[in-house]
Amino acid sequence: MQSITVKSYSDNLYNPADNGSLEHTIFFEANHISTVVADPKNKQILQLTIYTAEDTNFFNLSYDDLKTILPLKEELALNFKVRKVVISSANATLVPESMLNVVETEAYYALSQKIMPQSQVLYCKMHVQQTAVIFNVKNELLKLIRFNMPMVDVYHGSLLFIKAVESQAFEHSKNKLHLHLHPGYFEILNLDTNIRFYNSFPFETETEVVYFMLAAAEQLQISHSCDVVLYGNSAQMSELSNLISKYVRSVQYCIKPKNFTYPLSFKQFAEQQFFTESAALLCE
Repeated sequence: MQSITVKSYSDNLYNPADNGSLEHTIFFEANHISTVVADPKNKQILQLTIYTAEDTNFFNLSYDDLKTILPLKEELALNFKVRKVVISSANATLVPESMLNVVETEAYYALSQKIMPQSQVLYCKMHVQQTAVIFNVKNELLKLIRFNMPMVDVYHGSLLFIKAVESQAFEHSKNKLHLHLHPGYFEILNLDTNIRFYNSFPFETETEVVYFMLAAAEQLQISHSCDVVLYGNSAQMSELSNLISKYVRSVQYCIKPKNFTYPLSFKQFAEQQFFTESAALLCE
């Protein structure tokens, strides 16, 4: 496996001796693993650490490979008051909470998604929009999670994304499409008082993103009044913004949730980057 690059952004007031009173959230995505230390009492993000390896898909690594990421292993060995895990992947299906039947979860998931070999189907709720999510995780990653954090709650990033957008209380929200880019797929969300549209789509080029976006706008009957908000860490973001601006009323980058404070070192990366990590305190 390629060598891992580790970058950490910390608040000057963060003291690891206080970990016993803090929350620790671990995010897994195809192109990075990240961890967040947060102080829920003071609504403060204290530290963000990013683990990356060029051309490595962390979801495809074996348990033994994941164990060789020594800085992550050392971080998982620390003691925190609360621990949570968030997984962002395209292998997910949103369902109304009222329709979630735990016994039939796997069968329900299989109606719209292909179950990966050597994997498990999980579900979670986050008390957002009366919505639950069913998602699929490979056994190798689950081994890392369960062996190191046996009782940890595992969430899917789609619910955290929806909850974070909802907390922003956008004006004229009915006309806004929220696009969150991930490696190989993106999410589209339209949220007014309720979820009016949510789906994820695979893509290879920016043109494909625009195609699905325009189709969603047409379905929602907002084609002539559509505003787009962009989220994500993709290098394609700038080019995509320029392309989208030709077809919609306005394009903007997201801002981090307004009701938390962040380390000054967060200014080293753009507002739209690590959006879900910045919303870690919204996990439940």
